[in-house]
Amino acid sequence: MLTQEGLDLLVVNRLNDSKEWYEEHKGEIRRLVIEPFFELITDLGQTMLSIDSEIVIEPKVDRTLSRVYRDTRFTKDKSRYRDCIWLYFRRDKNLYPGYPWFFFELRPYMAWWGCGRYTRDTSYVDATRKMIMDRDPLYLEAKRVVDDSDSYFMLEQDERYKRTMHPDEPEDTRDWLDRRSIHVVHIENDVTKVFTKDLSEKLRRDYLRLVPVYRFLSEGYNRAMH
Repeated sequence: MLTQEGLDLLVVNRLNDSKEWYEEHKGEIRRLVIEPFFELITDLGQTMLSIDSEIVIEPKVDRTLSRVYRDTRFTKDKSRYRDCIWLYFRRDKNLYPGYPWFFFELRPYMAWWGCGRYTRDTSYVDATRKMIMDRDPLYLEAKRVVDDSDSYFMLEQDERYKRTMHPDEPEDTRDWLDRRSIHVVHIENDVTKVFTKDLSEKLRRDYLRLVPVYRFLSEGYNRAMH
């Protein structure tokens, strides 16, 4: 089970930013952070395969779990370690680059989870936008997940362009159109609420509710590739 103790350990590791400190506490980090995430991934595996039989469910760093240490080669921030960690379920990223995923991320002061995709491939972006403009049934089903959730699920607003490219469309449609990346998420600002034994069941239920979003984004990928 995820705990405050594990999250605090990540924060302290990030503040120390020391390879020596990390090596001294590597066993604790594995026991309190990595292994509970592996358990969560294992608990959810069969549900994810029922959504898509090609989703990777192997509990392994860089397969379904982020690294604790950062790749600093291409960033100005040279901090060695993260104070956050996330799991993800997606198809093999080498075979399906840009394919949508399900995720759960734990941060010092919040947790969030959902379904989405990030890509710089303009053909993928164009394909999903066309589906939105055409009011494709798959898009309408995905939109209904957000509309009918009473604000439980929302589109990640940081990803929206500041200026609309579709001024003639209704506001709720522009919210989907005016972004390169689409993520439908639930944000939990009280991080302590995820430190429970029923977290895997909560995520299972929410991921199943998000299946229409996954299908919409997957179809956008398929149309872009053909």
